[in-house]
Amino acid sequence: MGMKRITYSQSGVDLDRYDGLVKVIKQILTRSSRSSGSGHFAGMIELGGRTGQILVASVDGVGTKVKVAAQYGRYRGLGRDIVGHCVNDILCIGARPIGFLDYIAFDKLNVKAFKEILSGLASECRRCGIQLIGGETAEMPGVYRRGECDLAGFIIGLTTRSTMLDGTRISKGDLVVGLPSNGLHTNGFSLARRVLLERRGMDLHRPPTGWREPLGRVLLRPHTNYLESVYPLVQRRLLTGVAHITGGGIAGNLERILPRNLDATLKRSLWRVPKIFDLIAESGPVDEAEMFRVFNMGLGMLLVVPERNLPAVMKQTEDSRVVGEIVEGVGKVIVS
Repeated sequence: MGMKRITYSQSGVDLDRYDGLVKVIKQILTRSSRSSGSGHFAGMIELGGRTGQILVASVDGVGTKVKVAAQYGRYRGLGRDIVGHCVNDILCIGARPIGFLDYIAFDKLNVKAFKEILSGLASECRRCGIQLIGGETAEMPGVYRRGECDLAGFIIGLTTRSTMLDGTRISKGDLVVGLPSNGLHTNGFSLARRVLLERRGMDLHRPPTGWREPLGRVLLRPHTNYLESVYPLVQRRLLTGVAHITGGGIAGNLERILPRNLDATLKRSLWRVPKIFDLIAESGPVDEAEMFRVFNMGLGMLLVVPERNLPAVMKQTEDSRVVGEIVEGVGKVIVS
C-alpha cells in the first residue's frame, strides 16, 4: 500500500484560510487608503507633481527557508533571497528599487548568522543600486525557539504613471513569457521540509540518489533577482503585465494582474521543471495540483507581452520562453 499523499495544509500552511484572510485584509485597508487592498504585488502612493511619480513599497520574508539554512549552516544566501524577492515584487508594478530596510530576529543573537545574512543582503543591494537605509535586529527569547531566526525585508521604489504596470493594459492576443526559476526561491519550504527531511529523512549534506550537489545547496539557491533583465523592458514600455510567481503558484499570482474579461492559457510542456520539484512530488507523494498551487514549478516570473514586442523581449531576457497566451475569459489561468 502506497504512502498517503501529503498537502501544504498538513505541513502547517493553510492556503484556503490565507485566501479568506486576504479578503478581510482588503476590506480593512480600503477604508484607510485609496490604493490599499488592491491585490497588487506592492502598495503605491502618488507623489504628485509634473512627473507623476509614484512611490511603491513592499514587505516580505523568506519563510521557513531560515530553518534549512540553520540546519545546513549557511546563511549568506538568505540576504540575497530577501532583496531579490522584494525587488521582484515591485518590478510587477514597474518600479525601480531605491531603498531597503531589514528586520532580523533571533531567540538569542547568533553573530555568525547575523553577519552572513547582512553581508549577503548588503552585497545584493549594492549590485542593484539600492541604498540600505536602515534595519532592526531583535532578540526575543520565548517568541522564537532556541537557535531560530527570522528575516524580513522592506523595499521602496519609484515609478511613474507612464511606466506603472497594473494589468489594465493587458489585451487579448498578448503572449505570456516565462523567466526560469532556479528552484524553490523562497516559497513552499514548509512542505519541502516536511516531505524531504521529516518524512523521508534525507540528509541536507548529501546528494540525493543520482544528484551531484548536496540537497541543502539545491534548496538554498538564492531567489533569482530579475531586475537586470526586466527593468529595461519596463523603461521601454514593452510589457503590459508582470507577475512574480511566489506563494500561490503560477495561477494564484498571474490571476492577480489579469483583467476580469481575460484568461491566460499556459502549456506546461513549454518550460523545464527543475528536478527538485520532481523529487518533492515523488517523495511526498504530493499531487500535481498541490505542487502547482504551492511552488513556482520552474517559472519565477511571467511577463505579458504584446506580440509586436516579443522579439525585443526575448533578446533582453536570458533563457526565456513563450509559455502561453491571453484569451477571452473570466480572469482565470489555465495550465494544461
